[in-house]
Amino acid sequence: MFGIKEITQYCEELSAKVNDTFDIPIYLNGRLTKTLGRAHSETVGNGIWMPSRLEFSKRFLETSTDECVKSVIEHEWAHYYTVKRTGESHGHDAEFKATCRMIGCTNDGTKTHVDRTVAEEFLHKYTVYCPHCDKAIGFYDRMCPTLKRIKDCVCTECGCDDLFYTQNW
Repeated sequence: MFGIKEITQYCEELSAKVNDTFDIPIYLNGRLTKTLGRAHSETVGNGIWMPSRLEFSKRFLETSTDECVKSVIEHEWAHYYTVKRTGESHGHDAEFKATCRMIGCTNDGTKTHVDRTVAEEFLHKYTVYCPHCDKAIGFYDRMCPTLKRIKDCVCTECGCDDLFYTQNW
């Protein structure tokens, strides 16, 4: 599994490929659920941007394959290095894609396919089941009105009104 030490080491290896050094902190963020990772930059005046930190989702790191994690690290490192090299924020433009090519990263878009090491229902705190369909039909991270009023809900597949949910942790 990847932690701060392993991510930092991999970022240092990527920086070495372009004859540079990796010089920002890495954080693991337990609140990131949909975002896998993100590169933060700050303006230092006169319209110049500098990278300030990389963040990665703890849940993503704990539940994804090493290959998938490396792909996201490469993507976020490419954001970091593009800003460091140019002093500008580039998003997913041609400059960013060129940085990706420099290190062999093919993950240069806004969507990333995630290969998980656990089943979907274990990624979320609550799972809604339909006993008639005999399958999970909904996943939630927080207690919400739907879960509070589960007896008022029906399955969109079969119309069953006997839904129930389980708390996974």
